[in-house]
Amino acid sequence: MAAYEDNGALRLFEATRIADNGDADWTSITREQLAEQRDHLAGERDAEADARDRQADDRDRQAETADREVPAEVIDLRERRSLTLLRHQAAAERQQAALDRAAAAADRLSAGQDRRAGVQERSDANTERQILQHDELTGLLQRGAGLIALEREIARSDRSGDGFVIVFIDVDGLKLINDEYGHGSGDRALRTVGETLRARLRSYDLALRYGGDEFVCILPGFGVAEAEARLAALQAELTSGPDPVPITFGVAEWRAGEGTESLLARADAALYDIRRKARGTEQSREATAQDDGASAVLAHTLLNSSAVVSMGITTLEAHWDALLGTERLHLLQRMLTHASLIDVRLKELTRGR
Repeated sequence: MAAYEDNGALRLFEATRIADNGDADWTSITREQLAEQRDHLAGERDAEADARDRQADDRDRQAETADREVPAEVIDLRERRSLTLLRHQAAAERQQAALDRAAAAADRLSAGQDRRAGVQERSDANTERQILQHDELTGLLQRGAGLIALEREIARSDRSGDGFVIVFIDVDGLKLINDEYGHGSGDRALRTVGETLRARLRSYDLALRYGGDEFVCILPGFGVAEAEARLAALQAELTSGPDPVPITFGVAEWRAGEGTESLLARADAALYDIRRKARGTEQSREATAQDDGASAVLAHTLLNSSAVVSMGITTLEAHWDALLGTERLHLLQRMLTHASLIDVRLKELTRGR
């Protein structure tokens, strides 16, 4: 039985040595495995203790039998020493059995500690994993973890046939915010987007920070119309807050057999298509404003020319007799010139209408 004990202790020592070498070797033997090893060794120690107790009982029985066989009136020192030795051996066996059981109890205690430490380490590892997978500023998934989640959603949809959409979101004018108000304001804008996405999306929806000012949302079970309605409400909320954050978004619905890159590219293209249309509308507004400005200039010129004609007529009426013929002719020519200019300006202002 001693051989079993020594082998178990050796295995436990080796397991502990490997476990203490650091994270590189920790994957080869976990805390749970070490606890199992300790429990196994404790079982071996208990078995050894039981065997010692049985051996001690055998020695006691041998001593009692021999004692009965020796007549009380016969004094044989060798027999007496043999009986005493048997009893001493039995006592030693019981003492060793008690030590084995104490060692087994210590092993089980250590096994319990290892299991508790393993639970704590798994909890710490999960916490660290969560921290590493999430963007510190926005609280959303980081790009790598988010793309892995997107791959899983594609695989799930391939198996089940259920659809989903992704939404590509871009914060408008973040560079301008950083340049004019500082990067702290830009960080607050990004943080606001992250908080709003986490608060307004469903519990099983996923959102990740794809790049500096770009976000991607994964919405299972949604079509394009539902996703656009959800994001339009979210967009309105972001732009109506105390610190408005304008965003543009594009939506793409997953197609059977489609991969991550193609799906993201289509959502990105939808976003830029919306942005181009918005820029076209803005340019049209700017052109209208420029036309209005030009019209204002024409109207101002028209008023000036009209004032000149009015003053000329007033002068002619008041000083007709006093004016020389050349002065009358010059004044009349000026009024005719301005009258022609008024006619041209009116046609430009009304565009011939």
